[in-house]
Order: sequence, then structure tokens, then C-alpha cells
Amino acid sequence: MTTRDPARLVAQLTRYPPRGDLYQLQHPVEPVDPERPDVPVATLPKLPATVGVLRPTLPR
Repeated sequence: MTTRDPARLVAQLTRYPPRGDLYQLQHPVEPVDPERPDVPVATLPKLPATVGVLRPTLPR
């Protein structure tokens, strides 16, 4: 699988480094089969993502 165009996430940053800001896709992403690049397999119209702090889970 590949995409016709790369996925680009954009956001209005409220601080630097960004923490807790919501990112959205700049445009829908269409994965395609490399052997049939004219036929999209699916369309991802949205992919909201929030940037935050990763907290490792410690064993109990």
C-alpha cells in the first residue's frame, strides 16, 4: 500500500513544543495498490490527532 499524496497534518499551535494541540489532515488520504495506482482502496477523510506527552506504563 502507498498513497497518492503524502498525508499532511496541520494545526494551530498554541505553544512550543506543542502539547495537547489538535492536528487535522490537510486533505483526505487515499491509499492505493502500487500495481493499480488509479484505484483508491479507501479514503480517510479525517484523522484527528492530539500531540501530548507519552507516559510509559510501568509493570505492577
